[in-house]
Amino acid sequence: MTTVPTPDEPFPGYPPSDPRPLTPGGRAADVTVSVILILAGIVGFGFLGFMSMFLGMASDGCFGQCNSGLISLGWMIAMFGTPAVFLASIVWTMVRLSGRRVAWWVPLAGAMAALVVWFVGVEVLRAGLAR
Repeated sequence: MTTVPTPDEPFPGYPPSDPRPLTPGGRAADVTVSVILILAGIVGFGFLGFMSMFLGMASDGCFGQCNSGLISLGWMIAMFGTPAVFLASIVWTMVRLSGRRVAWWVPLAGAMAALVVWFVGVEVLRAGLAR
């Protein structure tokens, strides 16, 4: 015998239930830790963005011998790629929190990915220097 889907449940077993629902205390801890990590990341990457403005000064001693295209590309990756990656992790964290899924690890992973992007930008900038 098959079950007839109701309007609230178009298919039996759909939508799938979360395999590990958070307890009320676990949910509050996840939201609290996620928000703290997001705020710490905003402050940290704000400072890193301020310091990245000065990366362009790396070309001060070039006197026409450096590749200004690589220097500009590296600076733009470090200046704009890093906050874009972390902003994407903030959005993904909010989506996971609104779906009542564990999200505390997303800002950490986003911060690590953003730092990798920043170091890639710095290395591209350094590749343009004639040293």
